Amino acid sequence: MIEIEPFKTTQLYELILHLNGIYNDIERAQESWKKASPMQCPQGCGNCCVHFEPDVLEIEALYMAAWLMHNDLNKALAIADETYIWPRFIEQASGCFLFDPENDYHCTVYGGRALICRLFGYAADTGKDGKIRWKPCRLGNDAVLKEGFTKRQYTEDEILSLTGMLPPVMSVFLREAVAIMPDEAGRTVPLREALPKAIRKLQLILNFIEPPEPNSPNNTPTPSAPLAA
Repeated sequence: MIEIEPFKTTQLYELILHLNGIYNDIERAQESWKKASPMQCPQGCGNCCVHFEPDVLEIEALYMAAWLMHNDLNKALAIADETYIWPRFIEQASGCFLFDPENDYHCTVYGGRALICRLFGYAADTGKDGKIRWKPCRLGNDAVLKEGFTKRQYTEDEILSLTGMLPPVMSVFLREAVAIMPDEAGRTVPLREALPKAIRKLQLILNFIEPPEPNSPNNTPTPSAPLAA
């Protein structure tokens, strides 16, 4: 769940609400494809996060920051002031810093995760000819692929012939997300750089909306009704 009511009097409210709508569209678009897809992610895999950390748009970072501030405020504050203890070794160069190898679900910000994290595995891209192409994930156990699916990539015609439908296309949702903050021109920043800045930005905005009490250890107002994600 994500909660954005404290920002209702700001422009940020509509921006985050817009991205939440895109995320909901992704979930709906994937629902049918997950049933038809010859690939299923094995329970507790997480291999896609082991050596990958997303570069994110500012709006993605702000969304994740809002999610964290509602669902795990202590972690959000620690990330903002750079005292957060990463579940993985701090000197590890690759991989998401929010990945927890000891947790069966691995992602510690799942409800606020980035756009690519929502799309990976259950979305397609397009080739130079503009046609859809789909690649089964090869990071997990190949046994998750249905029998007979051995190719590394399938064309639009092949996907339709084999499954009767097409998967959602990454670029469609990416364009929609970029359009939320067009002045940013689609610029992305590594998550570990973007998220602390986003949390501090939300703290600053909230302090203008509702200044904290003197000597208050918490600059964040009490959340109200959550927004489904």
